[in-house]
Amino acid sequence: MELLVEKAISSAAGPLSPGDALRRVFECISSGILLPGGPGLVDPCEKNPTDTLTSVSEQQREDITSSAQFALRLLAFRQIHKVLGMDPLPQMNPRFSVRNTRKRRRDNSDGVDGFEGEGKKDKKDYDNY
Repeated sequence: MELLVEKAISSAAGPLSPGDALRRVFECISSGILLPGGPGLVDPCEKNPTDTLTSVSEQQREDITSSAQFALRLLAFRQIHKVLGMDPLPQMNPRFSVRNTRKRRRDNSDGVDGFEGEGKKDKKDYDNY
């Protein structure tokens, strides 16, 4: 697992945030790297190229790939709490709050509409100066 995470993160163009690194690992797994026809994981410490996944059965490889695809789908729909197995965090961004749907009332203490003096403004002619 550590080898897979290291390969996925080190192949990025630049430094990744923790969320982007997690997404990249799931992307690598869900692309089929673990499947029998895929590239597999070669142990960098061995002289001869040996696959590190020889002890994992074909069904387990397919299950891991399918789970990674599902986790990636959950991440795309902002449900990382389900992937991590925790309660969702409270929504902090007021943009998404349902309470802010009312329009503000005009501050009009003298009872007048407030449209006086607000009309179409004439365009200034700067050529005559």
